Amino acid sequence: MDGLTLIGVSHRRGGIDALETWHERLRPDDVAAHLLAVGVSSWVTIATCNRWDVVLARPPGVDLATVRAALTPSGAHCRPYAYEGEAALEHLTRVAASLESLNPGEDQIMRQVRDAYALARRSGRDDATLAFAFDTALRLAKRVRREVALAPLNTSLFSLARSDLERVLAHGGRALVVGAGEMGELAARALGAMAGVRVSVANRDFDKAERVARAVGGEAIALDDLAATPRDAEVLVAATPVRALVGERVLRAMPSLRLAIDLGVPRTVDQAAAAICDVEVIDVARLQVAGEARRRALVGRLGDAERVVLSGLDEAVGAWNERQLAPSIRAIVDHYLELVGDRLPPAEAERLARAVARVPIKGLRAVAREYGMAAASTFLAETGLHALELESRTRR
Repeated sequence: MDGLTLIGVSHRRGGIDALETWHERLRPDDVAAHLLAVGVSSWVTIATCNRWDVVLARPPGVDLATVRAALTPSGAHCRPYAYEGEAALEHLTRVAASLESLNPGEDQIMRQVRDAYALARRSGRDDATLAFAFDTALRLAKRVRREVALAPLNTSLFSLARSDLERVLAHGGRALVVGAGEMGELAARALGAMAGVRVSVANRDFDKAERVARAVGGEAIALDDLAATPRDAEVLVAATPVRALVGERVLRAMPSLRLAIDLGVPRTVDQAAAAICDVEVIDVARLQVAGEARRRALVGRLGDAERVVLSGLDEAVGAWNERQLAPSIRAIVDHYLELVGDRLPPAEAERLARAVARVPIKGLRAVAREYGMAAASTFLAETGLHALELESRTRR
């Protein structure tokens, strides 16, 4: 697991400008080209409106600085954060468990992490290290959701705008949702559940717009039609990652519009045009303020979730280390068995060999637990035990 690495930026660590830069300038093909160029063939990209993370397995000879540089756009105003080994596993688990989300306890991130890993597997970009990391992270995320009540079902980033929506739509009205992906569908369903609110859904793929609109009793609109003849509404929700798709012409054609909630990364609503048209815009930066307030209110439960994550990680890393050490442990026992030879019956010889091997095996496990498998490999080499493992494999 020493090669496990996580590189990324998030809204909480980097801000919206960094997120837009990484989303726009490191698209999937760019990530593939940059990583393959430095010798990395196994990686998973987690790209959402709140984060851009790449989890990868570094092969021997490729250091952390190299992959960090490969995943930093030229001219970027900040460096991405970088984790390796157990720290990378812990951060991935915190992400999957929504502990790093703007809205702690939100449902979408665990599905997004699972889907990102599934895509990597289908593309042949997974390996044993990534399989262990994602299996562990998703298993512990489910455990957090089961054991700690962080948020009600179907909580999302969009949920942070609920009070603003109720202010504008207190007596009903019209809402236009641009985008029919996961976040757009969540927004449409939340709006459709509000008394007296009529929902329209615009999307480039009209079939998707129609499916979402039908579920909330609303109207489906082709995105091209929206650009030609915008629909008026009191609230607009932008849930599609197209920079400035909603500009001044669209906003001027919506004279009743009072509130635009922009969930896009890059930002979908032209903020300068919104200011001209006197439309209030709540973007991800504004939602972060509400998210931090929730985080402060949840401090006790977040502490409970942290404890679940850390105890689960200790167990998982211990099991991983034990699997990695198994050949070396067997080689040490075989070495002492060979010294005993046929002087004792097989069962007694095995017991004696294991008893004598207990001290070096205990030391090996302690080094792996405290300092990682790379240190354990050094321990094996310095004590000559690595040579025993090679001999044991040769005999087998």
